[in-house]
Amino acid sequence: MSEPTTDGAIAAATYFLSLTDYAFESGDIAPLMAMSATACSHCAYLGEQIDLQVDGKYSTEAEPMEVLSSQSTEIRPDEWFSAWLRVAQGPVRVLDQSGAVVDEGDGGVVDFLFAISWVGDGWRVEQVDLTEVTE
Repeated sequence: MSEPTTDGAIAAATYFLSLTDYAFESGDIAPLMAMSATACSHCAYLGEQIDLQVDGKYSTEAEPMEVLSSQSTEIRPDEWFSAWLRVAQGPVRVLDQSGAVVDEGDGGVVDFLFAISWVGDGWRVEQVDLTEVTE
């Protein structure tokens, strides 16, 4: 993850997913937003959802997302990359302050397509597109 390579882009995208898991679990969006470009609408959406969760005093229970397969393409040498990750997410439960389940989902498999850039000495997520896998 420390170099602008296709392997680095995959590692950075995978790390972004772990930051997403962390943010939903802890309510702390700072690390996630630090890796997100200002114009990243998916990143902003995540931040808004986590802020709503924190404001409503809800919590989320879920297993960490698991990357099943990945690939990356270098678009502009040492600067712009795409990273595709097929990701499994287990069941998710949203709990209120008392611990009662207020929402839950079965999870599933999702393809994440990242537009990711190397800026200075680190990665920045520019945009993310998600497609549910229905096979």
